[in-house]
Amino acid sequence: MSDRWNLKTKIFAGLISGILVGLFFGDLCSALEPVSSGFIKIWQITIIPFIVVSLLLGVGGLKQADARDTVAKVGSVLLFFWVVGLAAFFSLQMAFPSLERASFFSTTELQKADDITGVIDLFIPYNPFHSLSEGLLPAIVVFCLCLGFALIEDENSMYLMNVLNTLNSAFIRINRLIMKTFPVGVLIITAEAAGSLTLESFQILLVFIISLALISILLSFIVLPLLITSFTTFSYRDILSKSSDAVILGFSTGSDFITLPTIVEGLKDLYRNSQNREKAESYSDVLVPLGYTFPLLGAMVPLLYILYTSWSYDSPFNISDQIKLIIIGIPSIFGSSKLSVGFLLDAMQLPMDAFNLYLSMGILRASFVAGLTSMSIFSFATIGIAILTGSFKIKFRRMIISIIIIIAIFAIAIIGMKAGFTYLLSDTYHGDDIISSMDLPKQADGKRLNEIIETKVYLSQEEVTETVNAALIKSEVQDGALRNGLIEESTLNKIYMRNALKVGYNANCIPFVFLNKNGNLVGYDVEMAYDLAQFLGVTKIEFIPIDSDNLIDSLNSGRIDIAMSSILFTAERLRKLELSDPYITAHMAFVVRDQRKIEFVKLQNIQKMENLKIAVLNRTALLEVAPRIFPSATIVEIESFHDFFRDNDADALMTTAEEGFAMTLLYPFYDVAIFEPNNEFQVLYTYSVVKGDDTFLKMVNYWLKVEKQTGGLNKKYDYWILGKNISEVKPRWSVLKDTLHWQLN
Repeated sequence: MSDRWNLKTKIFAGLISGILVGLFFGDLCSALEPVSSGFIKIWQITIIPFIVVSLLLGVGGLKQADARDTVAKVGSVLLFFWVVGLAAFFSLQMAFPSLERASFFSTTELQKADDITGVIDLFIPYNPFHSLSEGLLPAIVVFCLCLGFALIEDENSMYLMNVLNTLNSAFIRINRLIMKTFPVGVLIITAEAAGSLTLESFQILLVFIISLALISILLSFIVLPLLITSFTTFSYRDILSKSSDAVILGFSTGSDFITLPTIVEGLKDLYRNSQNREKAESYSDVLVPLGYTFPLLGAMVPLLYILYTSWSYDSPFNISDQIKLIIIGIPSIFGSSKLSVGFLLDAMQLPMDAFNLYLSMGILRASFVAGLTSMSIFSFATIGIAILTGSFKIKFRRMIISIIIIIAIFAIAIIGMKAGFTYLLSDTYHGDDIISSMDLPKQADGKRLNEIIETKVYLSQEEVTETVNAALIKSEVQDGALRNGLIEESTLNKIYMRNALKVGYNANCIPFVFLNKNGNLVGYDVEMAYDLAQFLGVTKIEFIPIDSDNLIDSLNSGRIDIAMSSILFTAERLRKLELSDPYITAHMAFVVRDQRKIEFVKLQNIQKMENLKIAVLNRTALLEVAPRIFPSATIVEIESFHDFFRDNDADALMTTAEEGFAMTLLYPFYDVAIFEPNNEFQVLYTYSVVKGDDTFLKMVNYWLKVEKQTGGLNKKYDYWILGKNISEVKPRWSVLKDTLHWQLN
């Protein structure tokens, strides 16, 4: 029984069990998150020490006599493999289709990618102990390589090599103990992932799995064999026949380590009829473990996953990001893929949620990686032996034909995958439903605010019927009834007399104020208006449409008591109105087509654009601001933000990032470009009341202070701006809830 239930079988059983547990319990599996995090930390105990010892043994163990020659020649082969791998893996990005996706505003948009750690700290081990403690893989690798090469020159290094061999054996024994936890850990991690993974998320995950499977097969059975035939005397059939045992063993077991003896035997068999047979056999014993120590094509899978993650989270890398990924990615793949992925997700500012997803695919991913790694080691050693034995020769004609075949096959594969992925993901976007379905959050009693407070929403100015009191106030204003800057009857008294709060709104201010798909007026400022009504103790509220042109008149005439619709704080408005304390700091931004985002980040670059057309909402304060910042641009006035997306008459829509991201949920092929530096282009949102009414203004400011101190502002910001805790998003399907109809409280 113990032979039948080997570790791989147990891990596979854990994987299947985890999927079944996740499907059965659904969202309840989120409670397993602390346990799964614990397993991840346990599995990483020996990783960094093992990397250090392995590199020192691999480099420092080389013979001094031929170390320089071997390192130079084999190093060139290693660089060649890296170039081939980078070209292959990075080309797969072209197969990722344009996702119809968008997201709420995120504060990570305001962070710099270099804030995590400087490039110098990443690569220069000025303090090796700091690099080790922080897990800075590039610096660790640089330090180990330097120390390893220094040990080659030391005749007494054999004593240290013995110690390192002892440590290496100890780490292997520790790792064997840790490996016993793999089945249970895989079960828990997979259950947590499967419990929260929606159908749409699984479809997107298939993009990575299919991409990994295809590139592993193409590299193992087409690219590498063809390249070997271009540099050696062996035929394509020879390469496949001698490497197939190791590659198939790697694919079937998911372990590249156990294939090493098979690779050595395959190489010796390949060079059996060679004139330099003895040298070839000797070099194969050195180059195979060396190829296992240094990262080859299989080790580059984390780079593909990072590219996939950036795409799946709707933040695909630009050229500079990809260059950065290559620079910090190559040193990071000297470690385990788990450590490499975690490090790169952090360094490239990607969500760490993707790390657990990467681990949950472990057994499936390992099979393709092990097969590709086995073929990479075989190919690396084959070319290395040819160079060291003098049988290496570049066959230009065969190489050109091979490159043409490889490019043609990759082009066909990428075009085919992109078409397939586009079809697979054609119905996975529901961001527009999320934003249009948002409603006022439920209160403790299960009711919404518009069900507690009697509400009247006017959709046009014509619908508004002025009360007698409003008409009298208007008459008094017109007759010059202002005394010492104060109105005769305060706004607060009028509110209490009618037992109703009149709020001016503009429905073009998503997510602050907008009409959802049910026709209800909702948004950050709408919820704030209800809270103000409750704070004042009135039982009725009226929402009256306003715009920038009639804002002042609406307040002076008494048509509204307060304007609550992301009112922009400006000096002109401060002269004519009373403005409350700011309740939100917003960031100036443009909404543009996805592919043009990079053009609209640097302000100086935007100001130099010729024939630039900027759309601005009519009757808003931005009509005054836009010409001052972009004097040479043509300002296109639009009545609704929908006009920008439908008419396509302008290059960009000027707005704030907080509003722009909500717009892109409705129009996902657009993105938000925040002005840089973002800390210099901020605007303050306030509420406005009639000029001279200090009593009501003090009341509003006091209420805002209470909202801030009690966490009300943060709660609304998280819900409406960041899109957190949207209760209307249905929990994922599960057997327990949807089939058995069990409800667990």
